[in-house]
Order: sequence, then structure tokens, then C-alpha cells
Amino acid sequence: MFHRINFYNIINDHLITLRRIDTPAKKISTGDFLLFFLFPLLISITLSYFKIKVDNHIAELITAVSIIGGFLFNLLAIIYGLMDKLIKDTQNQLPKSESGTLKKIFIKEVHINISFNILISLFLLICLLAYSYLPKNYCAQWMMIFNYVLTALIYFLLIIFFLTMLMILNRIYILLKKTDIPT
Repeated sequence: MFHRINFYNIINDHLITLRRIDTPAKKISTGDFLLFFLFPLLISITLSYFKIKVDNHIAELITAVSIIGGFLFNLLAIIYGLMDKLIKDTQNQLPKSESGTLKKIFIKEVHINISFNILISLFLLICLLAYSYLPKNYCAQWMMIFNYVLTALIYFLLIIFFLTMLMILNRIYILLKKTDIPT
């Protein structure tokens, strides 16, 4: 029933893009694990614990994430349209080089990373909208806990969104780089 909206493959494929391609085991490197999982989790829990709220910036965050999410949809369409051309250019310019192989991998991975970031932006928008409709004065203990959890989740998703945008930028830079210099 839910196979049309199943996003498990997007998340799984994104996690695969974090694996090292220069080792036989192809495991997620310790640095990537710290950067993409532990660091955002610790920062978001810390900000939520010290009650640093997003109340004053909720409208701006909704606007920014919406605009960037729309931009990512357009970028995904552009990358999809250029995918065949990029693969052919890579095969013609750098057929057997290590840089050519990396560019072929990055062509596929940038598509996956953009799709993942669009998914993160959708979840982030839902969380931001839910947060904006929460009552500001509440007495129930469960409501206070829900507020802390939602605040931590918003910070976590914002950090993941930002880090994935940086990864996409780096991979697009590598794709469009014309020289055969190993990166």
C-alpha cells in the first residue's frame, strides 16, 4: 500500500554514498560517521537541552528551507537531464583514469544526495510547521518533553541538511572540474 511513498531506498542509497570507495570493505569512515551522525546529534541535543529555541526564526527557516528545497528539485531535474552527457564526457575525456572513475561514481551519488536532501527538507518543513503550531504556554509534562524532542529534531535535520548541501556542492565541483587531477 505504501510502496509509492517508500523512501527507504533514498535513505539507504545516501548512506551507501558515505562509504569509502578506496577500501575493500567499503565501510563508513570514522570521520564521516562523526560528521554526519554523532556531531549533529550532540549539537542538537545540546541546543535543545539548554533551551535554545527556534521561536524567533521559525518563519525565516520555513521560507529558506522551502526555497532551497524547490531549488534542489530543479537541480535534480537538471542533473537528470545532463546525466547521460556527463557520463559520455567522462568516458571520452578520462576513459581509464582514476579521476574518470570517480566522476562516474559522483554522477550517480550526486543524484542520490540531492534526492536525500529533498527528503530531509520535506521532513524539516513538517517539523517546522508542527513547531509553529505548538502552544507557547503549556502545563503538561508530556508537552514540554515533546517540545524538547521536536526542537532537537529540527536542529538535527537542519545540520544534516546543511552538511548534505556542502557534500552536494563538493561533488558537483568535482563533476564539473575539467582537469584530470585526482581529488
